[in-house]
Amino acid sequence: MSTKVSRTVQKVFSLPKCIIYHMMGFGHIKISGLQRWERGFKIYFDGGYFNIGSGCNFRHDAQLRALDGGVVRIGDKTFMNNNVCITARNKITIGNNVKIANNVVVIDHDHDYMNGNKGYKVGSVVIEDGVWIGANAVILKDTFIGKNSVIGAGSVVKGVVPSNTVFGGEMASIIKKFELL
Repeated sequence: MSTKVSRTVQKVFSLPKCIIYHMMGFGHIKISGLQRWERGFKIYFDGGYFNIGSGCNFRHDAQLRALDGGVVRIGDKTFMNNNVCITARNKITIGNNVKIANNVVVIDHDHDYMNGNKGYKVGSVVIEDGVWIGANAVILKDTFIGKNSVIGAGSVVKGVVPSNTVFGGEMASIIKKFELL
C-alpha cells in the first residue's frame, strides 16, 4: 500500500466511531460543512440524535453524548475547548458562534435520587448565539442563556440568564461545621 493511501486510511479510521457510522449510513447524526476535530474528541450516542453546524472546532478530549432519544444541536462556528462534556437525555441546543472554555459540563438531566436513583429527571438547555462560557462552569437542566451573555469561570448555572449579561457564580459558603475525632 502506498504511503499516500496508508495516510488516508489512517485519517478516516482515526475519526470518532460515530462519524464512521454516519459515513456508512448508520446512526443519527447530521454534520454540515467542515469541522476541526482534535485527538480524543468523542461522540457517543445510544438512541440519540446530533445536528452539528459548519465550521465548528472541537479540542481534544471533548465529548458529546446523546442518550435515550436525547438531541444535541450545535450551530455554526461554535468552539469547544479541552475536556468539555455535553450530555443530553432530552435536548441541548447551542447556537452559532458560541465559545465554551475547558472543563465545562452541560447536562439536561438529573438522577432521580428520590426514586432510588432509578431513572432521570430531564429538562432542556438552550444556549443562544454569541455566548461565552468560562472554564469549569456547569450548566444544569432547565437553563436558558440569552444571546451574547458571558458565563464566568466556575459558575453553576440553572434558570434564565438574560441576553447581553455577565453571569458569575455565588461565593461558596459554609454548609456544615464538624469536629475532628
